[in-house]
Amino acid sequence: MVRRVAERAGMRKSRPSVDQSREESAALYLFYGDEYLVKEQVAQIVDRVLPGDIQQTNLFVIEGHSLDAGALVALVVTPSLFGTSRVIIVDQTTIFMGRGDRKKLLSKTLQTWKAGDRRATMRGLSQVLSLSGITADDMREPQWVDEVLGDTAGGEDRETLAAAGRAFLEEGRSIQPAGGEDLIEELISSEFPSGTVLIFTAQEVETRKKLFKLISERGRVVHCAVQEQKYGGGLDRSFLESRVKHVVTRAGKRIGRAAMDRICSRCGTDLRRIHAELDKLIVFVGERQEVRVDDVDAIFTDFHEASFFDLTNALRSGDISKALPALHEHLKISAHPLQTLGIIASDFRKLMVARELLFTVFKTTWRAGMSYDQFKEVVAQARRDHPELTGNEKFKLLSSADYSLYLLLRDAQKFPMEKLIRMMEACLDADIQLKSSRLGNRSPQAILENLVSTVCAPVRGQSPRMQ
Repeated sequence: MVRRVAERAGMRKSRPSVDQSREESAALYLFYGDEYLVKEQVAQIVDRVLPGDIQQTNLFVIEGHSLDAGALVALVVTPSLFGTSRVIIVDQTTIFMGRGDRKKLLSKTLQTWKAGDRRATMRGLSQVLSLSGITADDMREPQWVDEVLGDTAGGEDRETLAAAGRAFLEEGRSIQPAGGEDLIEELISSEFPSGTVLIFTAQEVETRKKLFKLISERGRVVHCAVQEQKYGGGLDRSFLESRVKHVVTRAGKRIGRAAMDRICSRCGTDLRRIHAELDKLIVFVGERQEVRVDDVDAIFTDFHEASFFDLTNALRSGDISKALPALHEHLKISAHPLQTLGIIASDFRKLMVARELLFTVFKTTWRAGMSYDQFKEVVAQARRDHPELTGNEKFKLLSSADYSLYLLLRDAQKFPMEKLIRMMEACLDADIQLKSSRLGNRSPQAILENLVSTVCAPVRGQSPRMQ
């Protein structure tokens, strides 16, 4: 047990609780919330405790998704060989999470897989599996997907999770072993060797857990939360502007109001991505002192493109309970309702083209229920056989990413062509109403809500979800 190990190491139980006056010399921290803000806070502590080259030898980072509690205890209670300061970081652990946090973590993991962020997916999946009590052996049987997702999840989520799981096993990834919280509780209750600082980071925490309450008493707990708009889907304007100005000023440049407005109009809530885009922008500006609007237009990605996919995916599902909230969320960040209508019309046109491909290019190779792995071989052959259908044009779908095309074809098979034609006609009617009617001027949302209701209305003889 930790207590015995600590006693053998010459340690004693600590008594006093931590207060704000000990902030600069605290030996125990928990930072949770936005990962970018967490890393900023941790970096400040590391720089303060381990100045200069000492970080190369006295900084230890343990991946939280594969945390071995016993190994952590052994590392913490063993004093530094030269009596110098040490920082031990347990990065993005699940030990402070409750099972209720699993759903949010799972949703984010599925999103990162679809976005192509393999590293983040593998880390998140390990955490989800740990919270679900799933082992690597369990993952060799297909039932594990149902155990993680439950009975209500759609087929797309199941296929996505299964694909991520196969990659997880192929890479030989590890799952944080269940248990070990008792060891960590005793470790937190013990005084560390002089100069040792232990830092935990996490995405989510369950404040009712005994472990969380204990670390709140013994150390410093900091919630690193981004400031979001009270109404809307973006960051608080003053919060965002302060971060943009900090980056620009640090680079020895200035930014005008118009360029700042353009950046704010394009940003979402992902701070890590925002700072990555700002770094690209600074490099693009080069020797010039001022960041201009045309610089932002040329290099700064529009984050709201992701919400376009949320809307179109909801519409393809035919589930009005998902489609209407997705519509309302998109209207919050859309420059004009006509932009939202354009996204809807463009997606149905893509579905029409995809359905044509099912009856031509993929007529003999596409099968209902085909897995993504099987499809990758099929689409590779299709591109070799039909190079004229590839290119940069928007509706040359064979040039799309494999997974996006797979989902598009799978969704297209649910829609009869007459339904797709009717949807395009409904989009045209909505366009006319938005541009010329009193309702379009006063309540464009009502026109788009009516369009969504038409899209989600079942085809005669089919279920409301068009399966």
